[in-house]
Amino acid sequence: MTVGQIKEAIAGLGHDSIPEGETVLSTWLPAHEARLAPPPAGLHPDVLDFLSRVRIESLYSHQARACELSMAGSNVILSTSTASGKTLAFTLPVLHELATDPDACALFLYPLKALTNDQLDVFSSVQDMSGVQIDAAIYDGDTPRASRPRIRQLSRVILSNPWEIHETLPYHHLWRRFFLNLRYVVIDEAHRYTGVFGSNVAQVIRRLARVASVYGASPRFILASASIPDASRHALALTGHEAVCVDDDGSPAGEKALMVVNAGLDGSGSPAARTRDIVAGLVRRGIKTLCFTRSRRTAELVASLSADRAGGLPISPYRAGYLPAQRRQLEQAFRDGSIRGVVSTNALELGIDIGDLDAVVVSGYPGSVSAFWQQVGRAGRRGGASAAIFVAGGDILDQYLASHTEILTDRVFERATIDLHNPHILAGHALCAASELPLKVDAGDGHLYGIAKSLAGGGLLRETVNGFIYGGSVRPQEAVRLDRIGSKTVSLVDGRTGDLLENLDFDRALREAFVGAVYMHQAATWIVRELDLEALRAVAERQDVDYFTVAHQERQVEMSGDPELTLPGHPGVWSAGLGGLSITHTITHYLKKRYGNVIGSAPLDLPRRILETTGFWIDFPASEIRGVIDLPGAMHALEHTIVGISPIAISCDPDDLAGFSTMMAPHSGAPAIFVYDGYDGGLGLSERAFRDLPRLVAVALDILQGCRCASGCPACCLSPRCGNNNQPMDKQGAITLARQVLGL
Repeated sequence: MTVGQIKEAIAGLGHDSIPEGETVLSTWLPAHEARLAPPPAGLHPDVLDFLSRVRIESLYSHQARACELSMAGSNVILSTSTASGKTLAFTLPVLHELATDPDACALFLYPLKALTNDQLDVFSSVQDMSGVQIDAAIYDGDTPRASRPRIRQLSRVILSNPWEIHETLPYHHLWRRFFLNLRYVVIDEAHRYTGVFGSNVAQVIRRLARVASVYGASPRFILASASIPDASRHALALTGHEAVCVDDDGSPAGEKALMVVNAGLDGSGSPAARTRDIVAGLVRRGIKTLCFTRSRRTAELVASLSADRAGGLPISPYRAGYLPAQRRQLEQAFRDGSIRGVVSTNALELGIDIGDLDAVVVSGYPGSVSAFWQQVGRAGRRGGASAAIFVAGGDILDQYLASHTEILTDRVFERATIDLHNPHILAGHALCAASELPLKVDAGDGHLYGIAKSLAGGGLLRETVNGFIYGGSVRPQEAVRLDRIGSKTVSLVDGRTGDLLENLDFDRALREAFVGAVYMHQAATWIVRELDLEALRAVAERQDVDYFTVAHQERQVEMSGDPELTLPGHPGVWSAGLGGLSITHTITHYLKKRYGNVIGSAPLDLPRRILETTGFWIDFPASEIRGVIDLPGAMHALEHTIVGISPIAISCDPDDLAGFSTMMAPHSGAPAIFVYDGYDGGLGLSERAFRDLPRLVAVALDILQGCRCASGCPACCLSPRCGNNNQPMDKQGAITLARQVLGL
């Protein structure tokens, strides 16, 4: 697309798709030329011949630098923009090694199966054009059992994912040939390994390196990531090895129009409807468009509505849950232009090949600035002009970004968070490691050895002259889930057919699949008729209803030892501390709601859940402020705003932190707000927030004072996740509390 064509399309949206006053930012990001460098000296002739065949005479400067460093023996992390050619950058040094050493092997890890399919096509082409015998193969849960022995014995490049490696390591003896010759481990989309998932994968990578070392292998690591700060630190945390960061992006970029549309201002308008109008308007004007939404249901809805509004032009949804063949068919149709618009969840955020795009629409903040630029970077991949449009909804994060668009334009990227010390994560991987090889303190297993001693007391590990070995009756890999802490899941089945609808983690089942709950599955309503927590099974019946259900949850807090850090605050007004917390969650009843109104309730008898975590608290001695404000409502509102803005303020995922308030804290007897990590053992996020508490409260105050509502709304202090139905709530009181903390 030319700049003129994009400008014409945007002008047209202003006439028929975006109401006057909703566009809060409209700017152009400048184009920049490519910076080129010759291929590194010493590349194998077969690799040079491959480059000649694909008509590549020069590399982008970052590609050449990464290849040169890797060939010289360094571990490397590439941290450059979307579509900057990272695949070629990490493929060249691997291909050089395979061409130089006919026994050499490499392992490529991806967070999505669809990416392995794309990379398999790349290696098939590379083998044909270079003449280097690669025999690349995908080895994951979908690989036929009959094909697996051949892959283990013959393939020199294995394409897989962390889940499969986690399950495969106990059978490393079957992989002897591969491990003996493992020269490279390539980790693509490394920025996705963060939080609980990243912390678990970091332990899987250490277990992989541990097994490889037994076979005499010490593979080099190449990591590819979107732009993140301190990428070398992330590579070290993820792999346990120092890596050189290459972040000086030499790839070209065309001009990009960047717009921010506030569709949730003062609760007016509908973000989904505005997204529909924008997507339809772009497609009608011949603009090939990809739209990202935050949920599967929204993707399906917006795609359907957009196609109707676009006069029947082909616009399709795309999301996880589709069969692989369906996804591949949609990807191919989007590449060849049969489909001109796709509405997707973040399933298409990563490097799946869908061809060149003219525009990306991001409906709702995707959770991080890094993810936002990863998504909008999908447009303009061939250097032409493109458009990126962010449609802000009505919640706290979206509204804050709509009024602080510099957060997006300045590209202040979030750190990826990996916790190498969470005891709940370490315990599971200690069991896994001991089932693979004996744990020895003098064999690089020191990070697991301490917790292994405690597990030995429970009989799961046994100490021998060779180290700790696993003594349990079931494979520990089955109990360790990489995407969460805790292993139990509940199967939700169709009561009429017995078919499995989906699997829910245990805590979610308590909140959403209790008897009488209305459960949404594939945009349809189901009524839960049975929940058997011993059999880990819930039964639901399909039924159309016009109400929804919300579980009411009560929380009690106990201190786990003395505070680790304290802030004196203002004596008699407020003080704060950080330390271990034990949070007891009890679901007491549920509400039936129609259009926001309560139409009924029923009691629930469900087991209590105890979360051992880390958090901070702010005490407000009641003697100083009682009678001035509605204290319970004020604390509740301020806690909602602090938790709601945390993903931007301290760089974390929206579900990483939780909070509540109480009129009698156990440590002080005073009214208090608690904010804590939402995972057993914590991930250090509440500590990060506590160390920057004044700035966090200042941001919350900015949001509360800047919102035009009178008594609270989703843009400032109401939360759809609130287990108390957002009651009580006192926005003005929250402003008073925040000002007290800041000394204003």
